[in-house]
Amino acid sequence: MGFLMCTARVHDLIRQKSDVQYKLLKISKKLRDLQQYASMVGNGQISIGDLLASPGSTMSRSMAYMGYAHNTAMQYMQANAPAMQMMYQQQMGGVQNPQQAQMMQNYIMRQLYIQGREMAAQQETKNLKVEEEKLEDEKEKLTTLQEEIAQELKAAREARDQDIKDMAPKYTAQA
Repeated sequence: MGFLMCTARVHDLIRQKSDVQYKLLKISKKLRDLQQYASMVGNGQISIGDLLASPGSTMSRSMAYMGYAHNTAMQYMQANAPAMQMMYQQQMGGVQNPQQAQMMQNYIMRQLYIQGREMAAQQETKNLKVEEEKLEDEKEKLTTLQEEIAQELKAAREARDQDIKDMAPKYTAQA
């Protein structure tokens, strides 16, 4: 291979190496942000403080999750509250203090809401796990590509250096 071809190949490989490093950096940052978001979801509730402390890349997702979790919990609560209240009334025999009945209704609603939020958190955790696995796979592929480029770059530099040596004039002393 000629000197200019080797030099062009070395520069192209350096550019490719730089591109791969940049992609790896972006994926690593996205993975770190995703893991931080996953820990917030795993805590059960996202507070306003958590939301404000979250990275910009996950803030909109956090807000969307807050709405999704609330809506899921409300739907779950509304769907299951009548059956739970009926079961409670059957267990109590229908005779109860109105104040006690209201307290129990509030308790049932609160527990159903919490269960609904837990269901939403489990679903989001599954989604996050899938996304994290995709990012890990992509990161692994890029790391492998980076190693291949590094090996090819080393070979191209050696070929270029050899071409330079071969192009050097060879003076011999003739007597």
